[in-house]
Amino acid sequence: MRIADKSIDRFLHDIATKPRTPAGGSIAALCAACAAALTEMVARHTINNKDKSIDVLDYMDEVIQICSVYRENFLEDMDRDTKAYKDVINALNTTEENREECYKTSINIPLEITHRVLNMIGIINKIIKEGNDYLVTDGAAALLIAKATITSLIYHIKCNLIYIKDKDFFNKITNELELIEEQIK
Repeated sequence: MRIADKSIDRFLHDIATKPRTPAGGSIAALCAACAAALTEMVARHTINNKDKSIDVLDYMDEVIQICSVYRENFLEDMDRDTKAYKDVINALNTTEENREECYKTSINIPLEITHRVLNMIGIINKIIKEGNDYLVTDGAAALLIAKATITSLIYHIKCNLIYIKDKDFFNKITNELELIEEQIK
C-alpha cells in the first residue's frame, strides 16, 4: 500500500511514533500535493466564471491538467523519498560501497520535487492574479505551502549533501540550490 493511501490519521501516527521513516521528505511531498490540490481547486472554480477571458479560462484548464499530474506525482514521491532514506539507513548498517549512491538518490528525489514545486509556484502566482477572486486566500495558501515545502526540501538536500565525496556532484547540487534559493526570495 502506498503511503498516500493511508488515512491522514494513520500517516501522522506513523510519523510521530515510528523511527526515521516515513519522515520529513514524505511530509514535504504531501505538502507539495496539498499545494497542487489547492491550485487545481482555484483553477476549477475559475473555469465557470463567465467574466474571465477565453485565454484565462484556457489557462485554467491547463492548470487543472498540470496540477492533477503534479498532485499524483507528489503522492508517489512520498514513497520514493521514504525508500531512498531506508536505502541510506541500510547502506549505513552494511557496506560502505554503495553509501554515496544512496545519498545521491536521497538528494536527487527531493531535488526533483523541488523543481516541480518551483514550476508550480509560477502557476500559483498566475492563478492568484487571474483566478476566482473568492479563492485568492486559497491561492495564497498554496503559495505559502509551496515556498515552505521548497525550504524544507533544500534543508533535507543540504543535510544529505555533507556526506557526498564526489566534488563535481557536490558543486553541481550546491550551485543548483543557490539558484533555487534566489528564485524563491
